[in-house]
Amino acid sequence: MEAEHDELFYITEATLEADDDEEDEHVYQEVAVDSASSSDQEEDWDAIVKRVKEKKSQNLNLSVSTTNAPEVTVTQPSEVVDDFVRNFLLRMGMLRTLHCFQTEWYEMAQTGRLRQSADNPSLPDVYSQNRQLDKEVEMTKAEMEHYKEAANIAKQKYVKMKKERDYHRMHHRQSLQEKNKLITDIKRMRKHYSSYEPAMQQLKQKYETATREKMLARLERDKTITELNNLQSTLACLRPLSDNTGRSQPAPVVNAAPRTPAHVPSRYDIADNKPVEPQTVSDTVTTSIIGKTRKEFSFPHNQANPYLSQTLPICAHLTRTGGFKMTHSFQAHDCGISRLCYHPTKPLVVTCSDDHTWKLWNLPGGELLMTGEGHKDWLGGADFHSSGLYLATCSGDGTVKIWDFTKSQCMLTLSEHIQPVWGCSWHSTADVLASASMDHTIRIWDVNGKRCVLTLRGHADSVNSVQFLPYSSVLCSCSADRTVSLWDCRTGLCCHTFYGHEHSCNYAAVNVKADTIASGDSFGHAFLWDVRGYSEPQATLQFGSCSINQLEFDLNSKQSLCEFYVVMSYLAGKILAVAS
Repeated sequence: MEAEHDELFYITEATLEADDDEEDEHVYQEVAVDSASSSDQEEDWDAIVKRVKEKKSQNLNLSVSTTNAPEVTVTQPSEVVDDFVRNFLLRMGMLRTLHCFQTEWYEMAQTGRLRQSADNPSLPDVYSQNRQLDKEVEMTKAEMEHYKEAANIAKQKYVKMKKERDYHRMHHRQSLQEKNKLITDIKRMRKHYSSYEPAMQQLKQKYETATREKMLARLERDKTITELNNLQSTLACLRPLSDNTGRSQPAPVVNAAPRTPAHVPSRYDIADNKPVEPQTVSDTVTTSIIGKTRKEFSFPHNQANPYLSQTLPICAHLTRTGGFKMTHSFQAHDCGISRLCYHPTKPLVVTCSDDHTWKLWNLPGGELLMTGEGHKDWLGGADFHSSGLYLATCSGDGTVKIWDFTKSQCMLTLSEHIQPVWGCSWHSTADVLASASMDHTIRIWDVNGKRCVLTLRGHADSVNSVQFLPYSSVLCSCSADRTVSLWDCRTGLCCHTFYGHEHSCNYAAVNVKADTIASGDSFGHAFLWDVRGYSEPQATLQFGSCSINQLEFDLNSKQSLCEFYVVMSYLAGKILAVAS
């Protein structure tokens, strides 16, 4: 055993030169030289060329493979046992021990007693693995937190979607219930309306029958009135004979309507223009709404027109350079203005609007004095009483209202028109009011008796304007049938009709002398007519293609051809005060 031991281990002397960098921390390792690689065998030229070509082909294949090869990862090899020992001794500062270990290690490596494969095992780097594991744990925790947040967000979205699903499901069920209810209501309404069809047919037949009976009754009435008039004429002729013979016989008492003149042929059928039978009025004296006392209604007689004997001066705006000039403009209504009406004695003006109100303004400043509310639809016209204390307004609700300025309230409402009322006009000397309506009629009202005393029929379309001639019982009207008519309110007959307009006639005005009529239509044409009955107009004026809503005569004018100016109603709700 000792011999074998002596053969394996022996000691030789060696000298080690000390290096100046002996205390350096760098660990030097011996590099083994491969004896096989340094062989001195000679190679021929053909082998060298072949090896170069193979090297080029390998490099080419390597370059091609590297272009398609995935990214190479670098792995740190584990430390071996000797390196671990060297690093440990160096960290601990055991330099002498390190020198001894290095000397003995290299000696064994040179003599071949150190087997690298068996005696040089790899030592796993526990610390690096621990760090790697710590990093993996941290990354796993971060991913876990990220996934946890994503899970919470997904949970919230799920809860929200579930609530929305429940809401839409409930809304869908509610919609289905409403749909079923509407279907049921529609079926019930169809069944209900189907039962109305026979009743509508029956009512239509009854209406046609009643219309025919009404026409027959009118014919019988006209026939009876004609016979009555003939009998009264006969009695009037027999009275002188009875007086001459000395025989006085009492006249028979007949309860009938007032005498109606015979039929006068004209463009329209005047047989329907019969006055309404006046109602029975007691003889007791009553106080009227205007403040006077009357027993029974009787239309006033014509009076002398005081303007006929007056010499009116020439209006200032006709002699001024430039003619008309706007002096003031103010906002009056929120909706369009349909009519203007001037006070007979004071600088006041009333505006009627589509906003269901009328307003009283002071001129020329434009101060608002009063506002009238009560109509349920747009206002079509207004007119002051000759005393200036009362105002009549008409509206699209089919009513005419009388307003008292002393009491600031509506005193009377007249509502016998069945369609909208376009205009109204007071008589110059009596408490009589005329109104024009879309139902093709003109009604004469006794304001004191609060009733309609006469209905004028003859226009074939809507009556748009009406005005009494000053100090006269003659009434002027214009209609959408393109005519202007004069009516005698005492007899209820049409005196004369003026033809010439080619479009709907919107307004007609009479001058203060009652000898000229001005009319304007919806196409901007204005005509001047002579009241004496000439068929052709005296003058024709063109104001463009816009509709003429209102015409007024100038009270201070002298010449007939320049006696009126046009007052336009602004749709924006503004009115103009024109200086004259």
